[in-house]
Amino acid sequence: MNNDLTDQVMTKEELLERAKTLATPIDFENLIADGILKKKGAGYVILDMNRLPEHAKSQIIGCSEGTVKFSKSTKSAQKLVDKLSK
Repeated sequence: MNNDLTDQVMTKEELLERAKTLATPIDFENLIADGILKKKGAGYVILDMNRLPEHAKSQIIGCSEGTVKFSKSTKSAQKLVDKLSK
């Protein structure tokens, strides 16, 4: 049995990229105008997954009945980006 955890540990660069995706706000108005998302109740229907930005894909927190919900970009993620970028 291999107990090597190196494959499970994120590098500083990987952590920085993940924090950047969580810190980047999603521009829902533009995504709707561009035909990528459609508002449905409290969530959104993804009309074109290929055109959905990576940072938005990373912020999907749930889906049900054909709709998805997104997390909000956070100040703590931005603080982590700032700290790791130094």
